[in-house]
Amino acid sequence: MSPHPVLLLLAALASASASADALYKSVDSAGNVSYSSTPPKAGKVEKLEVAPPPSEAEVRATAERLRKNAAQAQELQAQRQDRQAAAAAREAEETRQRKETQADEPGEAEQPVTPPPLYPPPILGYPGQPGALPYPYPAMPFPR
Repeated sequence: MSPHPVLLLLAALASASASADALYKSVDSAGNVSYSSTPPKAGKVEKLEVAPPPSEAEVRATAERLRKNAAQAQELQAQRQDRQAAAAAREAEETRQRKETQADEPGEAEQPVTPPPLYPPPILGYPGQPGALPYPYPAMPFPR
């Protein structure tokens, strides 16, 4: 936010309150409330206390505080942009390295496909025949 609208607002408030010495609140018989700088002749009247305008020192201090806040906001914005740029660079480097390592490794299509092992293993022939593998189960007597 630019400090100019705030300074204009402070100047307007200072000039408005400087020109109005007293403020009167009145309520008429119908219950309508009105405010004026002169006391009305009829109805209930209440004199309101108006705060004094800010001094020149207060206005200068407020303007200086606004300038410092604006400078700090710009600095924080620059730091945030630097962090975002560094994070984007890191992510781009990680992506590049990931692509390089994937290019060095053989792809899934290049790797041989091995079928999963079968359990129990297949039996080649019958026990007792030449070239046959024994059963993986405990030996059982066979009739002869």
